[in-house]
Amino acid sequence: MMLKKLDLNLLVTFEALWRERSVTRAAARLNVAQPTVSNALAKLRDLLHDPLFIRTPKGIEPTERCNEIARDVTQALRQIEQAIDGAPDFDPGTCSREFKIGCADYFDLLILPSLIHRMADEAPHIDIRLRSINREEGLDLLDAGELDFLMHHDGPAPKRFGVSKAFSERHILTARRDHPLIKGQPDIETFARLPHINFSQRGDARSPVDEALNALGYTRRVLVTTQTMSTVASMVLQSDMLGSIPSRLAGKLVEEFGVQAFPMPFDMPDVDLILYWNRRSEHDGACRWMRQTILDICANLPNFEPVTSDYAPQS
Repeated sequence: MMLKKLDLNLLVTFEALWRERSVTRAAARLNVAQPTVSNALAKLRDLLHDPLFIRTPKGIEPTERCNEIARDVTQALRQIEQAIDGAPDFDPGTCSREFKIGCADYFDLLILPSLIHRMADEAPHIDIRLRSINREEGLDLLDAGELDFLMHHDGPAPKRFGVSKAFSERHILTARRDHPLIKGQPDIETFARLPHINFSQRGDARSPVDEALNALGYTRRVLVTTQTMSTVASMVLQSDMLGSIPSRLAGKLVEEFGVQAFPMPFDMPDVDLILYWNRRSEHDGACRWMRQTILDICANLPNFEPVTSDYAPQS
């Protein structure tokens, strides 16, 4: 197919249909009439010699050929947008932009408040859309242009992704202030015997805490697994479950609610929190501003060191 036969607007319509799985929703997304979308789809089918989308009771579903080209089309459209929007005279004060960030709600609790203040002062027309997502799905969504940034734990990433360490975290053991069995630094036997609440965006009962504990010959009971850090914090405050949480979140709970916080009773490696982005946005002025702003905020997050074993909760 010759490029001169292709109207760029057809690709925009294709992307909207692929994302929305509905002619009606795609038309609303593009702010055009439904017949306009239907006509564009007919042209695309003719040009690509494929039905592209098949009607089902739930809407329209992409064909295999459609899915094959969707990612490339999406990336091409994002590159065109960034070539136009990433002008060297970028001004955050006048920029009107929406950023989609994949993260755990750890981001919401510790980074978002400072980010909102910076945006209010420097970039009042920029909006944020947060999405709770695990790391593997997040990298796929960065590829597809569905996310601008991903903040998650360290791990292998293809070279097409930019990677910058935001900060390191350590696991901290937390318990409510009036816990009947925790009156000071617990030993490993007490840790293993009591029920726990565990954070996992995948919903897994096991975590690196269990791996380290098992290596020492112990197991623990994970009574609850949740996909949000805020639930861990809430349940530590309201139950006898123990929570192993990042140190800065533990510091927040100590400061605001007086929870007990201790070093883990066995060695745990630190966890590096990484900010990921697709390198195709490297020269986008707005993306550069948001990336640097997030990293600056992370660099200035206060550290929290838990109390030593002689700690006793205040009455």
